[in-house]
Amino acid sequence: MKYQDLKEQFPHLHEIVAVSKTFDCNAVLSVFKDGFRHFGENKVQELILKKDCHPDIIWHLIGHLQSNKIKDVVKIVQWIDSIDSIKLLDGINKECSKIGKIMNVLIQVKLTQEETKSGINPDELESLIKHAQSLPNIRCRGLMIIGPNTDNTDEIRTIFKQANTLRKEMNKKYPEIEELSMGMSHDYRIAYEEGSTMFRIGSILFGQRR
Repeated sequence: MKYQDLKEQFPHLHEIVAVSKTFDCNAVLSVFKDGFRHFGENKVQELILKKDCHPDIIWHLIGHLQSNKIKDVVKIVQWIDSIDSIKLLDGINKECSKIGKIMNVLIQVKLTQEETKSGINPDELESLIKHAQSLPNIRCRGLMIIGPNTDNTDEIRTIFKQANTLRKEMNKKYPEIEELSMGMSHDYRIAYEEGSTMFRIGSILFGQRR
């Protein structure tokens, strides 16, 4: 699947993050040749192994970031899409200030009751955005949502509608909150219909996980 084909199919999409977890550099380069430039990793260890796959790759960390891994991560990525605490923001800002870098971040919001999902509650969102704006080496760009683990499209759509409503509310107060990262290989079409600006897709580009 070519990047340009997807962009033409979803013209209002800002970006597509190719999720390369479990795949090696050869697989990454194959997808890179299809036009993709933004790549996402869940685990810091994998990110470190792949950081030199190609100098033009824009890396996203899309998985949970532990405080003791911040120093390693900020040297590699241009985006951290899984912010869920003030402590994490402060740590990223501190390490970025040491290397003169401004980090793009997305705040992960939890809209389902699933125990396995990370993220903040919606009522904590505004305070986190305000804090991010006070940090000179942080650029808060929007929200990241993981849809419910279900085949029920109505349930998925309901969560995505809530996410877009939340993003719109925040965007009115904080115009830089433009991005809504939601939609993976199984639900990206619904996500787009409900206002996603950024997909995180893996299996439809790389094949099934190993």
